[in-house]
Amino acid sequence: MRKLFKIILKVLVTGLMVALCWAGLLALSLYLDGSQIPPVDPTGLGAERILASVHRAGGKILAPKRFGACEDSLRRARIEMNLQLAGLWGTRNFSRPTRLMDEAQRDTVRLWRDVSAHRTATKASAERAISAASTDLSQAEAVTAVSAQEPYVHARLAAASINLQRSRAYHKDGRYDQALSCALDSIRDSGLAHRRSSIALARYDDPGHLRAWHSWIRQAIEISRQTGGVSFVVIKERHRLEVYRAGKLVKSVPVDLGANSINQKLHAGDRTTPEGLYHITKKKSYGQSKFGMALLLDYPNAEDRRRFQAAKARGELTRRTAIGGLIEIHGEGGKGYDWTDGCIAPDNRAMETLFKEASVGTMVAIVGSDGGDGPVRSALRRAGRS
Repeated sequence: MRKLFKIILKVLVTGLMVALCWAGLLALSLYLDGSQIPPVDPTGLGAERILASVHRAGGKILAPKRFGACEDSLRRARIEMNLQLAGLWGTRNFSRPTRLMDEAQRDTVRLWRDVSAHRTATKASAERAISAASTDLSQAEAVTAVSAQEPYVHARLAAASINLQRSRAYHKDGRYDQALSCALDSIRDSGLAHRRSSIALARYDDPGHLRAWHSWIRQAIEISRQTGGVSFVVIKERHRLEVYRAGKLVKSVPVDLGANSINQKLHAGDRTTPEGLYHITKKKSYGQSKFGMALLLDYPNAEDRRRFQAAKARGELTRRTAIGGLIEIHGEGGKGYDWTDGCIAPDNRAMETLFKEASVGTMVAIVGSDGGDGPVRSALRRAGRS
């Protein structure tokens, strides 16, 4: 009996040892194949941090589908990882969650690289656009400063300035896509203001207008030379009234002009100073004019009437629109800006001198430009039009 018991015990011990050996070998194999060991970053913290950097860099807006796909991949990998972490040792298998986590991190890194490359390129584009927007705004402001002050032009310039400020603020904040967009909007608004202003200024560069203006100046000077008397030449671009005696320039005084003096006068109420050859028809002393002393001109002349009738024939003016009149050289000027309804206004002291120099019949040539380097032509040249 004892002998049998010893045999049975020996068999049991041998079996247990064999089982333990097999269990050890199985555990060793599981350990060696790595299926029971979680990865270094089982929670995907590295991928999460990279994804957060992508979000701060604007990746969610730039590539919303790819950003959402990366979030989903990381979420799936974490779910699989948590299931295995909750399992018993020996029953776990981290191969699938590790692969999913690696894929999530790989996709996140690729997205970060693409977003970073986009940011670098967009930053450079935004900086170029901001520089161009600043230049365009300066040029538009220079041209507008010497042109008719239309509400539309002011609105476009204000929009261009606001967009440029926003662009700079976005760039400083690292939001380069928004910076580029605002800079391009600023360039567009500056261009609209520039083009609208340039329409009125184009004639200052037009050879036909320049020839006509030079002709009027020469005629006024020649009349003065032939008669030995006085002629006046008003150069609207320079805001100067020049006095010629016997063909020689003897005086030049600053003058204020019509509020829309950059244009040629067409009709009553346009507040534009006319251009052409005129003569003084009446001298008004104090009490005969609203603005002290005054010299009445014979506006409209024949050319003014022809231009007016042609505009009416084209339907540009209503039937009730009048051609206007009562254009004077009068006092109360010297304000430093254009404010009259079309008249020419030196200050009172200069007006007294002009009143003494002039007589009924004195020729007055009013021109847009003398072709020199005046403010309008200078602005056009800086804007690349001259």
